[in-house]
Amino acid sequence: MNIPVQITAKALAHIKAIMVKKSIPENYGLRLGTNNAASCGSTSYIIGFDTQKSGDDVFIYGGIKVLISKKEVLPLINVTLDYEEGEDVAGFKFEKR
Repeated sequence: MNIPVQITAKALAHIKAIMVKKSIPENYGLRLGTNNAASCGSTSYIIGFDTQKSGDDVFIYGGIKVLISKKEVLPLINVTLDYEEGEDVAGFKFEKR
């Protein structure tokens, strides 16, 4: 199964760096999802590290295990995860393609 989310090389590099810096255990993966409590009908995305749960789809992307709850796969189709650095701010950004 193909991963529904595109992850840019820049985001992937930052994820790997965080995993090393924070000593994320090998049995953890990158959890991606959505927050249904977002206001105004907009979608809010979730990113973090977690262990695999029953009901998760597991994808391997660039050597990283990506965990997405089966109920979250559809809202993540055609979404790109990128990492942006600006003068005053840096962080991950989700964009609908």
